[in-house]
Amino acid sequence: MVLASRQFKRLQHRCEARLAALRMPSTVDIGELCEYLGQLRRRPIRLVPMPLHEARSCGVWLALPDADLIAYEENTSRMHQDHIVAHELSHLICGHSNTGASGESDTLQLFPDLDPAMVRALLQRSHYSTDQEREAEVMASLLLRTLSRPPAGHGGHTDLTSRLEQALIPPRQGRRTGA
Repeated sequence: MVLASRQFKRLQHRCEARLAALRMPSTVDIGELCEYLGQLRRRPIRLVPMPLHEARSCGVWLALPDADLIAYEENTSRMHQDHIVAHELSHLICGHSNTGASGESDTLQLFPDLDPAMVRALLQRSHYSTDQEREAEVMASLLLRTLSRPPAGHGGHTDLTSRLEQALIPPRQGRRTGA
């Protein structure tokens, strides 16, 4: 489903308000962002790089009893890894609940040392609703903006929000989209 421009702007403003409410300091990298959010949640956020190429997703967030785990694809670029982690953090920040039980076997394979009953009780999802995924993508782009950027020409993040807006909003009738 494609969003209308007004809907996208409302979504973006809602995410900006959530981000402002976090009162985040300027961060150096995604690890420090996780540390800060972990302090706010009073529980650590642990990043777990893993080969996820056979799983159905590039990342997963598990809210365990004493910590949050974010597994992300280790065999991709640093920029993509940061986006995956930011996306999973966005689900956490936006308060998205874990719903649905598919994807359980993938997660059990990724975390074989965890009690399967606990994983079933905690995971309870393999995907979020489309609205939650859109919100997580917009929030992730805003989070990535907060990260310190390397000098130009050294792989810094681009303005993902404007690219998301272009992807989610249909072109106006009569407007060329460029081919």
